[in-house]
Amino acid sequence: MPALLALCSSLLWGSGDFLGGRASRRHGVLRVLAWSQLATTTLVWLAVAVGVAAMGLEVDGRSLLVAACGGVAGIVALACFYAALARGPMAVVPPIAATGVALPVAVGLVTGSTPSGIAIAGIVVAVVGVVLASVGEGAADADGVTAARIAPRTLGLSLVAACGFGVIFVALDSAAGDTAGSALVATAGARLGSCTVIAAAVLATRMRPWRDIGPRDALAFAGIGLLDTGANLLFAIAAALGELELVAVLGSLYPAVTSGLAHVVLGERLGRVQLLGVVLALAGVVLIAAR
Repeated sequence: MPALLALCSSLLWGSGDFLGGRASRRHGVLRVLAWSQLATTTLVWLAVAVGVAAMGLEVDGRSLLVAACGGVAGIVALACFYAALARGPMAVVPPIAATGVALPVAVGLVTGSTPSGIAIAGIVVAVVGVVLASVGEGAADADGVTAARIAPRTLGLSLVAACGFGVIFVALDSAAGDTAGSALVATAGARLGSCTVIAAAVLATRMRPWRDIGPRDALAFAGIGLLDTGANLLFAIAAALGELELVAVLGSLYPAVTSGLAHVVLGERLGRVQLLGVVLALAGVVLIAAR
């Protein structure tokens, strides 16, 4: 069951990332995040309130704080990720961001766990993949289509996103406890942290989130938020019921969904060096958490 939940979270994350990246190209990252995150936060906290009232769900202050801190890191990561998707090729950015799964391995090392040779090899493979995916020559293929290169700024945003995603993996695992109910509380705490950051950013920039936004756009943003929130909840439940190393790697397979949608919907193509880099980055993700 934990493996299936983690795989489903990958599907939701990958789909939401594709839609969020496309929406950010048109409306800007902050506006997309403001609509998608704030709307779904209300639903999550309503679910927590119902759980407390109807099922005696306990809300632990420590878990909320840990999850909120993870939510802060997560929303910064998501903002950088959407910005990278808006600027660069959607087939290349997600595998780079997915290398954040290395952080749970590092946390295990600090807490006394010794990574296996496979995990160490995975880190090396992932780093090589990131380098190749980012410096691939945008050479034209047999059909004359040139593969887009990833700019240094986009690479930087992708790497920041990777760090943030790694933090929220660890935070959700720590806050989720060992039940589905505590996983819901962890998800609500993460949303509390993310929405605090978004609200501060909206106030600081004096942005009007509703400007130039029609009903269809609002529904689309809400859908992006539901996909992201659903993925967080499924991952938190998977982490509560299973081992972090296993669910982290399965939850980090979302780049396959995003890249696949980018290829099918947008017709994005990769040069041979970039394709090799993407494959190595994904292989590294699998090896890192398969220790």
